[in-house]
Amino acid sequence: METRASAGVYIADVLGSAFSPALMRLFATHDEAVFDYLSFRRDLEGLAAERAARFASETDLEVIAAILAKMEKAHDKASGKEEAALDAEFHLAIIEAAHNTIMLHMMRSMFTLLREGVFYNRQIMFQQRTTRDNLLAQHRAIYSALIDRDPLGARQAVEDHLTYVETCLSDHRLALRNEAIARRRLDHERER
Repeated sequence: METRASAGVYIADVLGSAFSPALMRLFATHDEAVFDYLSFRRDLEGLAAERAARFASETDLEVIAAILAKMEKAHDKASGKEEAALDAEFHLAIIEAAHNTIMLHMMRSMFTLLREGVFYNRQIMFQQRTTRDNLLAQHRAIYSALIDRDPLGARQAVEDHLTYVETCLSDHRLALRNEAIARRRLDHERER
């Protein structure tokens, strides 16, 4: 915590600089850490969506709608990089709409990880048009539950979305392992 003259007390932005490099190294060396991160996001963002459905102002919902509209345009242009950046903004906007200072600071501190995670997940997921379509539909479902002021529905929509991301990532890693095994078998056959 830090105090500024006439500004009160606020949490200094040291969490992000402390968390990000260490966690990025962890992700690079331990596959399970990525799944732990997705699990953490599912729990925290599910709670944030539930709170946002209850506490978001109309302006909060307009911000989320504007980001979703930009996501839809990027989706139509097949602009993966832009769509991924907007995906991260969409999730952060929901956390902001939850109006919980600690939750917001925790996720802002990890925003670099969120942004990098979204890019990484989308790089994998952008290989199939249907997956991209599913992701956009999931974001629309999250937004729909928010504007319907359905806390449990919003939480479930976020949890379903992040479970889908986790499943796609897991499937991709399994496919890479299977391909590596198949290549070794092929090399072995060629050497015989």
